[in-house]
Amino acid sequence: MTKSAVDRYNMVAIILHWAMAFAIIGLWGVGHVIDLIPKGPGRTEVVMLHKAVGVIVLVLAVARLVWRLTRPRPSLPVTMPPFEQWLAHAGHAALYVLMLLIPIDGVLMSQSGGRPVSVFGLVLPVFVAKNEALRDIFKAGHEVLGWVLAVVLAGHVIAALRHHFVLKDDILRRMLPSRR
Repeated sequence: MTKSAVDRYNMVAIILHWAMAFAIIGLWGVGHVIDLIPKGPGRTEVVMLHKAVGVIVLVLAVARLVWRLTRPRPSLPVTMPPFEQWLAHAGHAALYVLMLLIPIDGVLMSQSGGRPVSVFGLVLPVFVAKNEALRDIFKAGHEVLGWVLAVVLAGHVIAALRHHFVLKDDILRRMLPSRR
């Protein structure tokens, strides 16, 4: 089956898309309120959950990228101008890069701060030794990349809604579960 032979994403791609979308939005929100939580066991639990879900998002991003590269996907509408097609491809590439970089940066931030990263009891290997200067760099990177993700994600959502409500094409519908 060629890439142009499908008119919608398959169920695995749809599930990965929406599961990751909700996880990423949740992680972004929690990441912005962690500093508001008083230090103590409650905050520690929230931070540990944030790290665990972040690592899961990294694993899912790799799985999603492999799935995307090995399965046919719908073509963009032929009526879509070349610049918009370029923007769509660039936006998707940026989302994949950010879905990989942000969790990696988060792991390195934690480890360079001398804190282990555990995914529900499974402790990740240490990739970087404790180094406060390096931690500050990773922390700044995590924050900047998070804001870049927010902008790219907002553009992605706005574009999908424009296609659905203004252009009235099937761009959004093909990423929704079918009602068969």
